[in-house]
Amino acid sequence: MNDDDKIVTLASYYDPMLAEIIRGRLEANSIPCFIADGNTINANPLYNQAIGGIKIKVFEHDLERCREILAEDNSAGLPPE
Repeated sequence: MNDDDKIVTLASYYDPMLAEIIRGRLEANSIPCFIADGNTINANPLYNQAIGGIKIKVFEHDLERCREILAEDNSAGLPPE
């Protein structure tokens, strides 16, 4: 395994829907990612804080691009007010 294959946590969310939206945004930008602990929290929401929320996992070499994508405001394509 080389350093390009290292998987890291991009972010952690307590809202399962928000985690899915973030995953969708990353995949729409051709960034491979997956959600960790989502099934556990969906099955028992009381575990959410105990295990640190739902985590978005990405390759380390994609981390900076992921942060750039998440920093963009794509709310309906409207210009900022």
